[in-house]
Amino acid sequence: MRISNLAFIAAIAGAIATLVFPILFGAPPEPGAAPMADGFVTPILALEFARSADELAFVQGEGAAALRAFLVHTQSLDRFFPLAYAGMAAMFFLALGLRRPGRWLAWAALAVALVAIGADWAENRVIGRLLAELSAGDEPRARLLAALHGHTWIKWGLIGLYAALFSVLMWQDKRRLLAIPGAVAALAIAVTWISGSNGQVAEIMAALLIPFMLTFPLAALMYLRGKSAPSKPSAG
Repeated sequence: MRISNLAFIAAIAGAIATLVFPILFGAPPEPGAAPMADGFVTPILALEFARSADELAFVQGEGAAALRAFLVHTQSLDRFFPLAYAGMAAMFFLALGLRRPGRWLAWAALAVALVAIGADWAENRVIGRLLAELSAGDEPRARLLAALHGHTWIKWGLIGLYAALFSVLMWQDKRRLLAIPGAVAALAIAVTWISGSNGQVAEIMAALLIPFMLTFPLAALMYLRGKSAPSKPSAG
């Protein structure tokens, strides 16, 4: 079996793992007395995109103890989640690069996906420190909030970038229907940035990321079955 095919199979395995993680995370408990910032319904998104201490009120105080415990649990599993969703993307781009070694766009997308793993880990470290401070009853420090904002947007920006690169690669291979979810996801991330991390926009963005992630295993299966339409002879 060709190495590129093994990489496609690894991408499919990463997709399966990506689907399992939300089950492992579980459903969040009821929030405390304070509501999340306007537009947010998902606690982890509200936490990631918080820009001030006021927007973290929903995880402060004794009434939010269960929610904080849930988020700590989520973060403990989230150490491995980037290996699933970004690893899936990395293996897919690796397979495309192996099939056509001179295809620099696939190698660039692979590098972006790998860096996204590190960016997610960096964000997780900041969130872990922030949750520890909130559990101790301390006010969130401005420095940590600034770090959270920066790391969060580095992560999402990298996801948006490799979504755009995926879309271009699928367009080049005349898999144009497969290019749509990546383009939509990249646009949604850009709109969320432009909106200033608006809650409603961020929730829509997260929902639009699901069909994009599901495109990877679908595309990998098509390549494995010889359903791609490369513009140059394949190699590797």
